[in-house]
Amino acid sequence: METKHCQALPLFRFFLPFLMLLALLLSPVPVKAADPPGSLSGVITDKTDSEAIIGASAMLENTTLGSASDIEGNYTIQGIPEGTYKLKVNAIGYTPFSQMVTISSGQTTTLNLQLGQTTVMASEIVVGAALYEQDRLEVPVTASVVTSEQIKEEPNPTLDEVVADVPGVVVNRAGGYGTSTIQIRGSNTFQGGAIGTRVQGLYDGFPINTPTTGEVVWTNVNMNAAEKVEVLKGAAATLYGSGAMGGVINVFGALPDKFEVKAGASGGFYDNPSDSDKSTYFDDNTPWFWNSYVGIGDKRGDLNYSLLYTHADDDGYKETSQTLLNDVKLKARYDIDSKQYIQLSSYYNQTEGGYPTTWSFEMDPFGGDFMYTPFPETGFDTSSRRVFGTYTLPFPPYTTLPFDETFDKSLFVDDTIERKNALVGLNYVNLLSDDFSLDTRLYYTYNSSRINYNNTDATQVYPGPAELSFYPYPSVTFRTKDRLPGEFNDDRAHRYGAGIKLDYRASDRHRLLFGVDGNIVDVRSTQYTAEIPSTHPLNDDDLNEIQEKNFAVFLQDEFKMTDRLTALFSLRYDWSGIDADDVDFIDYSTLEKLPTTVELENPSVDALSPRIALNYKATDDMSFRASWGRSFRAPTLSERFVRDAGLFMGNPNPSLDKETMTAYEIGMYKVFSERVSFDIAAYINNYDNLIESVFQEGAAGPYYEFENFRKARIWGIETSLNIKPVEYLSLDLGYSYMNAKIVDYEATGASIDRNPDPEWLPMRPEHTASASVTWRATERLTLNTTGRYVSEYKAINFYTRPDGYGYPGDFIVVDAGLKYKLTDNLTGSLLCKNITNELYSEAEWFRSPSRSFILGLDFVY
Repeated sequence: METKHCQALPLFRFFLPFLMLLALLLSPVPVKAADPPGSLSGVITDKTDSEAIIGASAMLENTTLGSASDIEGNYTIQGIPEGTYKLKVNAIGYTPFSQMVTISSGQTTTLNLQLGQTTVMASEIVVGAALYEQDRLEVPVTASVVTSEQIKEEPNPTLDEVVADVPGVVVNRAGGYGTSTIQIRGSNTFQGGAIGTRVQGLYDGFPINTPTTGEVVWTNVNMNAAEKVEVLKGAAATLYGSGAMGGVINVFGALPDKFEVKAGASGGFYDNPSDSDKSTYFDDNTPWFWNSYVGIGDKRGDLNYSLLYTHADDDGYKETSQTLLNDVKLKARYDIDSKQYIQLSSYYNQTEGGYPTTWSFEMDPFGGDFMYTPFPETGFDTSSRRVFGTYTLPFPPYTTLPFDETFDKSLFVDDTIERKNALVGLNYVNLLSDDFSLDTRLYYTYNSSRINYNNTDATQVYPGPAELSFYPYPSVTFRTKDRLPGEFNDDRAHRYGAGIKLDYRASDRHRLLFGVDGNIVDVRSTQYTAEIPSTHPLNDDDLNEIQEKNFAVFLQDEFKMTDRLTALFSLRYDWSGIDADDVDFIDYSTLEKLPTTVELENPSVDALSPRIALNYKATDDMSFRASWGRSFRAPTLSERFVRDAGLFMGNPNPSLDKETMTAYEIGMYKVFSERVSFDIAAYINNYDNLIESVFQEGAAGPYYEFENFRKARIWGIETSLNIKPVEYLSLDLGYSYMNAKIVDYEATGASIDRNPDPEWLPMRPEHTASASVTWRATERLTLNTTGRYVSEYKAINFYTRPDGYGYPGDFIVVDAGLKYKLTDNLTGSLLCKNITNELYSEAEWFRSPSRSFILGLDFVY
């Protein structure tokens, strides 16, 4: 088989981001007007007590001009061409404000503003639902915003921690940097870590999912430089194409409005688990963790930038969960004039850590149902695994052979995982007129993941396939395999992308959006390609190559049908293809050991994704919404070709096809007063040709394969309540109910058939809830408490049992913290996570952290 692949030259890869920037800087730009510009300044205060509001955003609509209020509430917008503008002011916890203002050439206009307090939810401005700014009452689909204040509640937060309390979002973490997933409305399961994640991760609108697996290593995405996070759900995904079937999580990087130096450090330790856990990991050992960051930013004239470096070092709350992170983020914006700008969004992070392994267990792979017996009472230890049973030869003389072997934990504690992730994204925005704007983007991403299986000098024998021959009979596969010194699995992906978006206000009733996106992905991998990889890869020459291409075009019309009823009509076309026609593999469902070559049935897939969304603003403080949409997802390279997952072997699937989803949603958002706001949504998501891993017992032992194996229906209800009874106290409550069923279930002998409820989709909890209370006790002291509940899982993927013993979920975790402003520039914090020392699991057979204490200092000048 020949792979039709053309890989970019290394030097071209290196210089591509700089060539992009140079091309944009050399593009012709309009000459600025000769008349001297004017300016706008004033003070933004609280309507209730006339206190200054810090950090309020004041922007002139349809321009690049804006400012943020300082510690005394002052704002100044300079370089404004003569004319009349709409000034829009937003501040967290205050009602959005707008007013027309006229600017005269060479003159300073003074405009003092007073804002009224409201709940955090009522002050949200959402960008991603329609790809431009919308007030919360005008959004036609369900969206949640995590503000900068909420992000800063925890020292050195990561993306998974920031969104864990959003209604409809469920986080499954195995510990360390190995395997973690985020699902929205039950969109994905915990399979192979995060293979086939149906949530699109974005940073300033640029993709951060890895092209090979579709995952975002959520724990890698450090949030110290984030301004806010938007979470979009349901039919909103149809505007973002393949990979966003479950939803979208978009991180917005922050830019300062003046010169700023900031630094911070935090440290803490993991407490001993409760007495019910018998792990030895904490005996005479206190695992510590340290985090620090330092950054600088400024806005001088037309240039605005922010540079931040973060370092994190964690001993790990259990064996093989140690982590080390180095992260650099650079964001810069250059305003060419009042109508156009160039923006750079970039980061590079490098992580190292242990490769997380499950708690100790015994398994009988030859007993007909390969039953697993877990030992969760030692969940913090990497313990031995025992494989036992008898195996009957499937050919004469049909001899029954005993097999009993214990694999010591030394096989697993030396396994490590290394990841590198990078993004360079460039936006050029031109507000050509008050009714027409252009947004172009170029980007490059790099994602690398390497698992080192044997860091010793001796061959290690793992649970897994290896051949034992019984002369003169054919060879028989038992659950053992060799890992040679230095053996690894590695995949590296270079993605080159470009896009263009045109925004046109055709009339008072129609706002049109047109866009084109495309990218090319070059992959080198030990296993995510069409060729059979080296049995024991020992160097980079053992990596095979494959290329993936993606193209999309979309059109949207925002139609203001009446003064209160607005409709969004959108249509997107996606095409995705790989440069391989067939796949080579060894079929583990049979005893045949010779490689086979099978033609790929769907090397390319395409789909049309329509969406209709309605927003009816019944009153000035209440709106109703309804939406319908269809979306699709192309199979990832890992779902097509994955072959090795540690303990288990995988079969590539030559017939794998796209999956589709039809989403229905209705919702209501109501602001009862300045102190109370409420959101509720009901949804139905119908999946067809759902791609998930199926774990089977073949003639050669247990194996898994990704299949279009099911139709499924997930429906549910989500509620959010935001209360601010007094100005110094706020309460956020969220609850989600989800019903996730396989519509056409029938037993096939797969592992999921042994679940207590085999018709339930694996790893989708029925009930989740969250609560958060923030109390500003004094002007300097703020207290915060959060709680999260996840019901017990009815079904899981691999380690299934009819009694559900050891299944994740069924926990309440409570965190509590305080922040004290020591000086105007220095803030101290103290946080206790899991204050009740709950023993719980989010993923299959992976213990979550015990109680921990964190002390931090943050400095801003």
